[in-house]
Amino acid sequence: MRWSTVWELFKINILYSNPQALTNIKNKQKKRPKKNFSAYKSVLNQQIMTMVLFLFIYIFMFVNINYKNYPGFFSFYMAIFFMLSLVSAFSAMYSVFYESNDVKLYVYLPIKPSELYLAKLLSSMGMGSIFLMPILPLMLIAYWQILGGPLAIFPALLNFIVMVVSSNALSLYINSLFGKIIMRSPHRKLISTILLLLSTMGAMGFVLYLNVINQSSLSSQGQLTDRALIPYFRGFYDVVHVPFRLVTLVNYWLPLILVAGLIVHIIKSVMPKYYEESLYQTISGSKKKVRTFKEQTITKVMVKHHLSTLGNASLLVQSFIMPITFFIIFLTPSLSNGLDFAALIPWQYFGVALLTGALIGTTCSLPTSLLAVGMSLEKDNFIYFKSLPLNFKQFLKQKFLVLYLVQIGVPLLIYLLVTLLLMHLNPLIVLFFLLGLALGTLIQGQFMYKRDYKNLVLNWQDITQLFSRSGGQWLSFGLMMGDFFLGAILIGLTVFLSLVTNALAVNLVLVILVVFAGLLLQVFLHKSFWAKLK
Repeated sequence: MRWSTVWELFKINILYSNPQALTNIKNKQKKRPKKNFSAYKSVLNQQIMTMVLFLFIYIFMFVNINYKNYPGFFSFYMAIFFMLSLVSAFSAMYSVFYESNDVKLYVYLPIKPSELYLAKLLSSMGMGSIFLMPILPLMLIAYWQILGGPLAIFPALLNFIVMVVSSNALSLYINSLFGKIIMRSPHRKLISTILLLLSTMGAMGFVLYLNVINQSSLSSQGQLTDRALIPYFRGFYDVVHVPFRLVTLVNYWLPLILVAGLIVHIIKSVMPKYYEESLYQTISGSKKKVRTFKEQTITKVMVKHHLSTLGNASLLVQSFIMPITFFIIFLTPSLSNGLDFAALIPWQYFGVALLTGALIGTTCSLPTSLLAVGMSLEKDNFIYFKSLPLNFKQFLKQKFLVLYLVQIGVPLLIYLLVTLLLMHLNPLIVLFFLLGLALGTLIQGQFMYKRDYKNLVLNWQDITQLFSRSGGQWLSFGLMMGDFFLGAILIGLTVFLSLVTNALAVNLVLVILVVFAGLLLQVFLHKSFWAKLK
């Protein structure tokens, strides 16, 4: 093992671990060039600074609880940050190990497979370790309370290392399993996209699940009520509190042995095979299937083409992450506290539901959505289709419609299930909320589509370049903050008027105003964009 070679490979592969951060660093360098600029140092420094930030940012949330009396909270926080770390590490490892496609470049170089594997592992560990950093102060605080002094420092550091090793070992093994499937499949791009989507949404679903099924933080008497202990994660509490009991053996020592066995398996089996599996794809995966030609209408062909441009995992994750995030942030605490939404939101408040849906719909079509980058996804095909003897204006309209249906489909399904099954809302409220969601996404999506046409980029290398065009991050932040404050004011005003006057009349007027505003914006978009397309 030559550590100098590992270090050089590490400097290369860390650039693959977070493509979005690398793009932002490059953009800053273009705007404000610096002498002796080093891309890998910038990415590494950014990861280190983020780790330091995460190390201290959650302390205020931990210090107010005596974990000696409330071990459930300890296992709950451990589970949340571990799962977030697992997802983050998996995404980074997949990008470094498989999306980089750089293994063939090292064939003619004197590089050992173990050196390459270790370099890729080390370069991807930073992203997963970011979400593990809050666990260290959590352990220090909890162990200090349990052991009653500085003796807590050593077991906290030791168990934090155990957690880091366990998270990365599990992520590495999962990554290798899915990597084999992807490498051997002719549908490699599609499978990788689905896996990354499921991993991101799965983590959010796990956080939601923990918040919903656990007890409320405050009981009716206003006292803190402990949460249910979570298996495995409770072991990091039991090993300090009751180290020689059966519950500690089951939840700490046995998983520790399994992790050790997993590491041995990775070293003995997974690591040596990675180089060969990446370099030589199986015959079944590399062979192209013979397809019989079937006559299809031009509409079906174009729809398939539009859908084929959406095979970027980062794009799909960014497109659907915001609506789900809003749901988790604002709805989870209420669900955890057992709030009765059906009684709180009677059927007369259908106007409020429409407005709320429209405001949330705008978050489905930010500069990171499918509609905001749809034309740029075409790359060279944009010019090619423009030169064909077809109605290019109709082509762009059809593309917008396909992208809109994909963009709105996932949030509609999620919110339909949540509002009916979890919130138990009146069907009329659900209907108007979903109509507002579709309307808000439609109007805002057309503005984003127009923006993409104005700032068209066809030579992009990484999808994050499209997200950051013309201050895309600031625009996303401004739109979200504007929706939040404007929505709070309008909804608060509507609820107040509904309480002091006739709720049915107020909400009916609100529906008319929202629909009228939507029609005005649609007329403006038609005259300023659609009518001007050639």
